[in-house]
Amino acid sequence: MDKVIIEQLKFVRFQTIDYVKNIDESISEIIPVGLKNNIKWNMGHMYVVFEKFAFQLTGQETQYPADFNKWFDPGTQPADWNTVPPTLHQISNLLIEQFEKAELLLSGKMQEEIHPPYKSSTGLTFTHVEQLLGFLIYHEAMHFATIKNIKIIIQS
Repeated sequence: MDKVIIEQLKFVRFQTIDYVKNIDESISEIIPVGLKNNIKWNMGHMYVVFEKFAFQLTGQETQYPADFNKWFDPGTQPADWNTVPPTLHQISNLLIEQFEKAELLLSGKMQEEIHPPYKSSTGLTFTHVEQLLGFLIYHEAMHFATIKNIKIIIQS
């Protein structure tokens, strides 16, 4: 099971990175009418949530680049940014490095318990590393779909 979860997470992560590699920086910053966030925010948000679920909650060292939480935490939005965020390319590189770190540190540890168990804002309780990474597959796929939809809206 260890390999399956890591491979699925890798698939979603790198599909997303591949999808945005040819998106112009200015396009990544457009917020379509009726939405609160843009492509860049979704990419940075994936980094922040992954850092929490894969590292912080498993007792590993976290690495949040300066201001990442201010830009990309749940509930944040580009309209509130008062400093210049990283480029889409920089975020993509960080996402690659982050996944490599997770693969190195968490492979073979899926059945390890986390202490204390983590209860999400929606009431879901996580007790093992495997559950945290399984959630990240869902989370990243959801944001990948959002990124694709934002691009479609912008192009139409």
